[in-house]
Amino acid sequence: MVGHVTSSYYSPTLKSGFALAVVKDGHQRMGESVFLPCVDGTVHEAEIVSPIFYDPKGERQHV
Repeated sequence: MVGHVTSSYYSPTLKSGFALAVVKDGHQRMGESVFLPCVDGTVHEAEIVSPIFYDPKGERQHV
C-alpha cells in the first residue's frame, strides 16, 4: 500500500471520474500507474498526475 484515496468525484466537464489521494512520494511519481482495490473486489488503475490537471494555465478564466 502506497497511500489512500481521500475523495472521488464525477466531472461533467471531463466526462470521467477522478479521485484525490495521498500517495507516498507522489510528487516524484508523476505519470506512474497505481492500482486501487475496491470493497467489491474490483481493481481500478489510475495515473498519478499533478493536482492541477485541468486548465493549468488558467486560460478558461480569461475568456
